[in-house]
Amino acid sequence: MAALSVPIPMTPRVFYSNIALPQNKEKLAQIAKKYYKEIKQAETLTNVPGALILSIIFTESAGNPSVVSYVGAAGLMQLKPQTANDVIYLEKKAGRLTPGEIAVIKKYLGNRINGPLNQSFLSHKTRENNYTGNSVTQADMLNAEFNILMGAMYLGILIDQHHEVGGLRLDKALLRYARGYFFKPAAGNVEQVLDQVKGKSTEAYSYVIKILGKNGLLETQALV
Repeated sequence: MAALSVPIPMTPRVFYSNIALPQNKEKLAQIAKKYYKEIKQAETLTNVPGALILSIIFTESAGNPSVVSYVGAAGLMQLKPQTANDVIYLEKKAGRLTPGEIAVIKKYLGNRINGPLNQSFLSHKTRENNYTGNSVTQADMLNAEFNILMGAMYLGILIDQHHEVGGLRLDKALLRYARGYFFKPAAGNVEQVLDQVKGKSTEAYSYVIKILGKNGLLETQALV
């Protein structure tokens, strides 16, 4: 399994109480069992740790593949169709898109894959995407295999962008997953970044400590 080069927990801040730990561990195990194949495949293709993918699924949808949010984010890892389209474009632009990823994407998009592959910039309206800037539909996002791969690819892009002096800043990558690709986390160490975001979005603040904090989902998975 791919490993994260970050301490777990990454912050001593707590979202989940000790009482919640057995229930969280059981739910994580249920999701991991149901989607083992899809998570393992995404981990293998993107090198994003399965434990992190599982943590996002738990946080975003509690393992429900049919959830659609009021803003149109859909499926297990709660991505908008436009975001998934952009992820394919960004993966290609970064030179990260592999034959294995292409095979899974094409399984669901068919020739629509040519939309993001032929874009010159984000939201580029081309003949291949019917001049909409997006080739991915909400129905696509409700397919667990496609959804998990898109989420893992997105995480991989963000993680690559936050290898900073001193190591990987997974806190910043998670903030951008929660708040959007163009969100700019504050400068400073983990605690300074959390203090800054807490004043602007308690939801984003909680998102990070649910996964990286004491009793967080990554630490819970590491418990024997």
